[in-house]
Amino acid sequence: VDVGVPSRPDELERIKEANGWITTETEIPVVQLQRMDFSDQDVMEILKRCFNDRLVLQQPGQSANKRCNAGPERILHISRVCGELAVSRAIGDRDFKAAYSPVVDTVDDDVMGPSWEGPLWLPYPDNHSRTFTGDLVTAIPEMEKEKLQHGSGILDEFMVVACDGLWDVIDPHDAIRVTRGLLYEKKWSAKKAAGRLAELAIHLGSSDNITVIVIRFSR
Repeated sequence: VDVGVPSRPDELERIKEANGWITTETEIPVVQLQRMDFSDQDVMEILKRCFNDRLVLQQPGQSANKRCNAGPERILHISRVCGELAVSRAIGDRDFKAAYSPVVDTVDDDVMGPSWEGPLWLPYPDNHSRTFTGDLVTAIPEMEKEKLQHGSGILDEFMVVACDGLWDVIDPHDAIRVTRGLLYEKKWSAKKAAGRLAELAIHLGSSDNITVIVIRFSR
């Protein structure tokens, strides 16, 4: 499943059809460095890899696929629904959903379905009607099926499910490396490993909500 951000083409189209818009901002997460716990050995190993990858990429012929995507030196491009939310799918956020907003009458033939009144605090563009049709943020989840591999030298060991509080500060490769070490070298339980990943996210400077689930497929 592709990341469900507002700027993804299909999500952007859905938001615009609802009479919404997105804004994009760019930032460098320097503050993340100030929140890091440099006494954590895993933090230091991750930082070394991130900055080493940056140096390697400066060499001719090196692929950008090797880049650490969660290092504090990266540039973030954040898109927001109506200038506010950085996600386009969520269970909450009632202010962005038709079912929880006042319905208004409309005479616009181009509008399909009932319209609803948007919250007063949104940074509306000039000449916007301040009404929407359908949900700007949807609670409908995206789903993907994967068949577990067992045999022919291939073994799916575990799965890490987490919110952006983890992925904002740790690359998936590092998350898998740390988790595998906890499960198979230190013999930790999946629950304890998930707790360590959440702790590591905090030590890496995450300031967002952090939810981590580790599901082990084999022993």
